[in-house]
Amino acid sequence: MHLHVSSRSIVAFVSAVVIGFALVPLVSFAQSANECSFSRTLEMGVDGEDVRCLQKYLNENGFQVAAEGPGSPGNETSLYRTLTVEAVKKWQADKGVTPTSGVFGPKSQAAYLLDLVAQLEVQKPVTVVTTTPTPQPLVAGAATDADAEAREAAEDSIGAAMKAIADAQEQIADVRDDEDPDDIYDLEDDLQKASEDLFDAIRSYFAGDYKEAQDFSDEALDDATDVLEDAGGESDSKEAEDLIEDVEDLYDEISDLFDEAEDDDEDVGDAEDLLDEAKDYLNDARDAFADKVYRQAISDALDAEELLEDARDEIDIASDKDAERAVEDAIDEYDDAEDEINDAEDDGEDVDDSWDLMDDAEREIKRAENALDDEDYQDALKYAKKAEDYIEEALDAIGGSSDDEDEAEEAIDDAWDEYKDIKDEVSDAEDDGDDMDDAWDYLDEAKDLLNDAEDAFDDEDYDDVMDLVDEALDAIADAEDEL
Repeated sequence: MHLHVSSRSIVAFVSAVVIGFALVPLVSFAQSANECSFSRTLEMGVDGEDVRCLQKYLNENGFQVAAEGPGSPGNETSLYRTLTVEAVKKWQADKGVTPTSGVFGPKSQAAYLLDLVAQLEVQKPVTVVTTTPTPQPLVAGAATDADAEAREAAEDSIGAAMKAIADAQEQIADVRDDEDPDDIYDLEDDLQKASEDLFDAIRSYFAGDYKEAQDFSDEALDDATDVLEDAGGESDSKEAEDLIEDVEDLYDEISDLFDEAEDDDEDVGDAEDLLDEAKDYLNDARDAFADKVYRQAISDALDAEELLEDARDEIDIASDKDAERAVEDAIDEYDDAEDEINDAEDDGEDVDDSWDLMDDAEREIKRAENALDDEDYQDALKYAKKAEDYIEEALDAIGGSSDDEDEAEEAIDDAWDEYKDIKDEVSDAEDDGDDMDDAWDYLDEAKDLLNDAEDAFDDEDYDDVMDLVDEALDAIADAEDEL
């Protein structure tokens, strides 16, 4: 069965929003003769009821696995073997899925979903109320700009809803053993409602009612997001919102630096152009967020952040006033810390490590003062910053360091090194044209976990640090597997 609903391939659309996460199970409410739920790639050698369901679907739709014996109609098996591979190849060729490898992966599962919806539309056509304009058939090249915008908005919303549901399913699976069964039941019930809205959205999309499709998928997205957050996960919307706010703050900071540098006749290089480009990306991120295209919002915000960092590098911010202020601040912090450590020593606390670190801080302050005398303002800033870092460590070390603290600190450092190595490999793979969306998601998760680990370290909760580092390493390993 083939459908042509617009000049843009709907198979490509469904594939784009499905690849990278599990297809949403539609079993409980679909009305077709045969519907399956796929949560993995099916290929030679796998075994399971999803294989049996696929064989039944193929047999019922003109792509017989076998004429008789195992795999034939009524004798479907759970084994994915040569006969199944050959039947899938024929089905892939018929549906336009490439390559026709016989592997039933995300693209094939997306095409299966398309075929399922098409069958449902034949079985249960949409009734048009007389007061509602009948959607016009879409012919390639004939859609108006408004039609195209409405269709694209519906596609974006459906894609976001699909991902939110898949993320919520994964989060529920992660916490299932630790939560009250009644709570899990309520979460799954709410997610079921979201899935039903998504299915209605897809039906409306194929009926050409893009406004209704977007309304249904927006409801599905909101419900799935609530489930994800109730289950303890972070939704794309929350991640996008927080990131946009952070980048907006960074934009204001760099803009102030730029204005200050210009007022002082300092070299600003290409900073102005980079700021303008970053502002454009920030505006795009806000628009995408408003349209609930959260992954696009995150991507645009990250692009803006990178441009802002480049703009900062272009600005010569190491003026004599900045350097003098930094050195004075480091000296003030040193004096305050010295008083605090003396008080701790008087109270009988172990401060040996603190004094060692204060010696290091004093050395860096002297280097900063020398650089200031030599009018090497950049080095003066650098040494003053190092002195402040040593002072902070000295205060943290009051009471003596522990093996747990050292182990936690080393674990965080090692995990960050691993994160950076895999991030470089993923970037290289993406430059080579590979689809690395899933890998980036895993790396984003790892980054958040490592930031949480650093917060736990600051709170001296070293057990929590080790747990968070372990979770981050698991996410990094998942990203590496995507390579």
